[in-house]
Amino acid sequence: ADLLDFFDFFLIGYVLALITKEWQLTYWQGAIILLSSGIGAVPGAFFWGWVADKIGRRKVFIGTALNVALATAMMYFTPGPDGWVSGWMFLAFFRLLVGIGNAGLIAVDLPLVQEFMPAHKRGWVSALTTTLLPAGNLLGGVAGWLVAPIIGWRGLFLIGLVPIVLVLMVRYWVPESPRWLIRMGRHEEARKSLAWALQIDPNEIELPTIVPEAEKTRWRELFKYP
Repeated sequence: ADLLDFFDFFLIGYVLALITKEWQLTYWQGAIILLSSGIGAVPGAFFWGWVADKIGRRKVFIGTALNVALATAMMYFTPGPDGWVSGWMFLAFFRLLVGIGNAGLIAVDLPLVQEFMPAHKRGWVSALTTTLLPAGNLLGGVAGWLVAPIIGWRGLFLIGLVPIVLVLMVRYWVPESPRWLIRMGRHEEARKSLAWALQIDPNEIELPTIVPEAEKTRWRELFKYP
């Protein structure tokens, strides 16, 4: 997921290399296109992170992957520099949406992975997950080099739909975080989730005898000073 997500995230840099001269983009127009995803990432991380605490990591993972994939694919329809709306403004807007989804996905995928892991392996697994972020950048560069001459730079954005395959995989295969389920008081579902991860019968899972009470995340708690 991170590999494909950051492929979408970094792809715009290689597309700009193909259109800057053709469209005669100014420095500031190119900068706005590149910066817009970073601007969207700030509220995206806060919003999707908060939603993940409310409705679960799995649902938000699916939502953010769809967010990134669809926003990237929409850039296939980018008009030219003299179209019904300026092409660079079209790109900047949808890059803003990509940033919102991208930050949300990275904010929720690490907790989703970590909450299946024993504590002594969380650092290693997090490092393995994070390593695939620059791999997405590399994949974007290879696509710009080898694929763009065949399908054009707009066609590159259609590759951004690939994460939807991951959405289907997660939807039908990966359960909710057991830690989040326990936190919400959904203990039997947590038992089944752990059994899926360990590939054993749910009846073999022994949950803690003392479990935390179900919690609710409130906005004021996020910004409460110690």
